[in-house]
Amino acid sequence: MTWRMLLFIPAVLAGILVFRVLQPEPGTDRGLEVTQGPQRVPVEAMPVTERPIDIAVEGFGRVEPDQRWEGVSQVDGRVIATIADLAEGTIVTQGAELLRIDPRSYEIARDRAAANLDIARADLAELNARVSSLQEQLTLEREIEAVIQADVDRRLALIERGASASSTMDQARRDLLSQQWRVLDLENQLDLIPVQRSSAEATVRTREVELEDAERSLANTVITAPFTGRVLEEDAAVGEYIRVGEPLVTLAGLTSVEVVAEMQPSDVAEAFQLLVPDLGAMLQEIDLQDQDTAIQALRAAGHTPLVSPSEREDVIYPADIVRIDGTLDEATGTIGLVVRVTQDGRPNLSNRRPPLPNGAFVRVRLRATTEKAWLSVPRDALRTDGAQRYVYVADADDTLARRAAELLGRANGDAVIDAELQAGDRIIVIPPSPAIIGQPLEVMLPAQATTQ
Repeated sequence: MTWRMLLFIPAVLAGILVFRVLQPEPGTDRGLEVTQGPQRVPVEAMPVTERPIDIAVEGFGRVEPDQRWEGVSQVDGRVIATIADLAEGTIVTQGAELLRIDPRSYEIARDRAAANLDIARADLAELNARVSSLQEQLTLEREIEAVIQADVDRRLALIERGASASSTMDQARRDLLSQQWRVLDLENQLDLIPVQRSSAEATVRTREVELEDAERSLANTVITAPFTGRVLEEDAAVGEYIRVGEPLVTLAGLTSVEVVAEMQPSDVAEAFQLLVPDLGAMLQEIDLQDQDTAIQALRAAGHTPLVSPSEREDVIYPADIVRIDGTLDEATGTIGLVVRVTQDGRPNLSNRRPPLPNGAFVRVRLRATTEKAWLSVPRDALRTDGAQRYVYVADADDTLARRAAELLGRANGDAVIDAELQAGDRIIVIPPSPAIIGQPLEVMLPAQATTQ
């Protein structure tokens, strides 16, 4: 070893001294305590609170008249008159004469049928009178028969005593037989009377029907409005010859309109289930059973849909649920919720709301608050493992746990669930990744998460 190598010894000793001075004591990190054991993972959680849920379901559809009538011709003929302002868009009152068909041929048919009926009734009356005459004649002939019979009996007694010749008996017997034939003929005529009367009465009924049919045909030459409404289509003009079955005019009622709002079946079923929980077991996704009962329950609870034009959401029309159209649209997979808007077809000056025009494209929204309190969680908080659903919770010991849950519906982007929770559980909004059951957690409730 040379003297130059000895020069490194003081430098090495100085380095060892500095390392020992700067090395921290066991259990400290530069003077700060280090917590022993697994580190707690911060998570945001929400308290388990059941509350009424705001339900919102919406769909779109077109306005259709609730009351629609299409007048078709029930007789052949030429149009001879129409109402002066019979044009599309015209409002006509109930009972107003819309058009008239030439009635002359139907008047002739009515008069002919009336004459035939008079003849049939006269024949029946004559038959009834004949019955009385025959009965009186029969009574008289029977009396004559009795007289002749008495004469025959007297002659027979004289012959038996030898007081008279038997030759006188032949003429008496011929007179008796002739009289008995007259009586029998009258009795046969009276026996035929019931059959003749039935035939005459049937003829009278036939003539009455013919007259009624002729009168109806005559009445059908005048077309009147069955209700107050707006003319949608007008297909007949003066001078035009029309035939049975041809359309004449189409009216739409003014008192109300209907909208078939196309909605997702699952949305409708979930809304019904949350708003009317007692009927939840009866409601299926597409085939909504006992829908009348459900609709009545919604009405009783005051849940009414609102209709607004697609371009004017500030104009709102209250509506009433009428029925659910059970036919699934193959193209869109939607089902129709039919609602009715009551209106008089004229602008409402009090709220400056115009009537909904036929064919308008509108939005239908069913907004309501459930009477029952439900547990609602963010959709991401509900997890799925195969056919099982569950939520992660922070248990009473602030460790990660898992609880089974059932999805009852969706509302406002959240999932409405029924979960098997325990005291002290808080539902974790976004679980840690990876999620390890039993993992210690640093739980932050919504208020704490906001301040940090």
